[in-house]
Amino acid sequence: MCAKSNKQDKQLLKLSAVAAFSFAILGVIVGLLSGSIVILFDGVYSLISLLLTMLSLAASGYMHGSSRSHFAFGKAMMEPLVVAIKGLVILMLLGYSLFSAFHVFINGGEAIDTSFAAIFGFINLVGCWGVWRWLQHKNQSKKQQSGLLAAEEKQWQMDTVLSAAVCGGLIIAVILEMTPLFHYAVYADSLMMLCIGLYFLKVPFVMLTNALRELLMMKPDQEICSLVRESVSEANGISPQNLKLTGIAKVGPELMVNINVDPKKSHQLLADVQHIRELLNRKLARLSLNVKLNLDIATDVK
Repeated sequence: MCAKSNKQDKQLLKLSAVAAFSFAILGVIVGLLSGSIVILFDGVYSLISLLLTMLSLAASGYMHGSSRSHFAFGKAMMEPLVVAIKGLVILMLLGYSLFSAFHVFINGGEAIDTSFAAIFGFINLVGCWGVWRWLQHKNQSKKQQSGLLAAEEKQWQMDTVLSAAVCGGLIIAVILEMTPLFHYAVYADSLMMLCIGLYFLKVPFVMLTNALRELLMMKPDQEICSLVRESVSEANGISPQNLKLTGIAKVGPELMVNINVDPKKSHQLLADVQHIRELLNRKLARLSLNVKLNLDIATDVK
């Protein structure tokens, strides 16, 4: 990733951190004043998002620092490591919130100031949606998309859908209080938290599992594998040398591809290898990743 792109990522992450801090403070205050578990969760989630954003900022700066003496193969592992930490922390927060909501629900619910909470819920929804869409647009407009920004988008996407569910649920609770079924309104807050928490468990779980797959250098998704195989097959058909794909791994912003070259015409081997490298780099450029090609030449060439 170039220095200009890294600078843009850091600026976007800083602005995201400011937004997360603002929503965190408002959410915690309104959650405590209204007595709403789900709004308090929203505020705490935003606060944790801020800490995770600061972690992303630190990782972004560290990844692009000069330290070849300690990291001979670069720092691409830092990106999936940070994403894994984010996924794990969000899973733990969801687990605790679900436990608290279930405890309140089975113990008869709890009355909250629904009108006050609903107003905040709407303001929070608009703000979170704006930040999420802005980050999404900025990352998609980049020539090489950032995994750290993508994880940041996921956080804001979760917060946006959470805010929408909270806002809608609180409006329903306000209406419910005006009907003969008003005594059921005390269950609205904890029930919303249970529904939202269970729905969102998938997002951090996918973040964590995908990041662990990269850290363990497991096979990437089908789209990447298909394009690499197709590109190697095309190069095999053009080059007089025999090519065999031996490994594919995606780690953060890098795609590592290992290919064995079994020479058929050793006198033009170097020219062929250079042509193969250029062809593969051109084909794989559509993935918006830093492609690291490793062409292993058979040692029995004379």
